[in-house]
Amino acid sequence: MPAHVTLLYPFVGWEELDPPIGRKIASVAARHAAFDYTMTGPERWPDTVYVAVEPIEPFVRLQADLAATFPEYPIYGEESDFEFSPHITVAEGRAIDDPNTMRDAAWAALPLGARAAWLDVIATDGGTWDLVWRVPLGRSDRTAIATIRP
Repeated sequence: MPAHVTLLYPFVGWEELDPPIGRKIASVAARHAAFDYTMTGPERWPDTVYVAVEPIEPFVRLQADLAATFPEYPIYGEESDFEFSPHITVAEGRAIDDPNTMRDAAWAALPLGARAAWLDVIATDGGTWDLVWRVPLGRSDRTAIATIRP
């Protein structure tokens, strides 16, 4: 799975990704312009190593809009008491203690600028996670959804 900031997880299953869901996602994406952000460096929670992103506000607004549109899919699940915190996960669980995690040469590239220009809808059909739709931010043309995997 490519590096990403998770905005809704868990979300609908692969078999439920239908045109009405796509239209709802496109409607949210249309309300948010593409934006620049910076991957600032390594951070750590007790069980996760991640790349911090700044500014967080555009991610927080986008996630809040998605959450309001899909209230049946709260971030991190119903039982979670975690608040949304935009980040890019690098390692979880036992992998956080692997010395190679923090020695990876990719850390030297940070800080690194990037642009959030679309929402990627990623799903699994029980095997690997695959990119299903790419929905551009700030475009009201709902036909702009790129179907990656039929």
